Amino acid sequence: MVADRIVNALKGRSPQALPGNGYKPAAVLLPIQERSDGDYLVLTRRADHLSTHKGQIAFPGGRVDPGDADVIEAALRECYEEIGIGPECVRILGQLDEFTAGYGLVVTPVVGVIPADCEFRINPAETTEVACVPIATLMQPPNCVLSDYLSPGGHPNYHFYVNGWDVWGVTARIIAQFLDLVYGFRVEKS
Repeated sequence: MVADRIVNALKGRSPQALPGNGYKPAAVLLPIQERSDGDYLVLTRRADHLSTHKGQIAFPGGRVDPGDADVIEAALRECYEEIGIGPECVRILGQLDEFTAGYGLVVTPVVGVIPADCEFRINPAETTEVACVPIATLMQPPNCVLSDYLSPGGHPNYHFYVNGWDVWGVTARIIAQFLDLVYGFRVEKS
């Protein structure tokens, strides 16, 4: 079962926290579905009219609001706002390391399992598409690439090509860490 695999991979491990340094806290949810034909990762395409990260492929998430109790509550709230999956449908399994992202954000990835039969309700103000991507597909060359070049922020430059999308930036870095920790998969340089 994917939940057991994730819990085992994350237990006894403390997620790496980044120093504040003026960054604004944000959180994303990595929604995982276990289906009869394998494990799936849910990704979204952000709306083109947004002021930041427009049109990018991402996980449901955003800034931590003052009313959020913690990053988990923020990730769950954002998931509900963007794709209509309520907190009661998510089984939280743990967190990955914090990542820096554009616009002065430090992002905490929260990993959770959602039912395979979820009906997504896209909020067009924030999201234009949702895709459930087989995790096995993410690990198949040429769908995953690590460039020889570092990103402008000095980070590894990962790309995952799935669903006709180029998944890059902090989302790709989060996926790479998740695949490494849970599946023992490392993206090779191109």
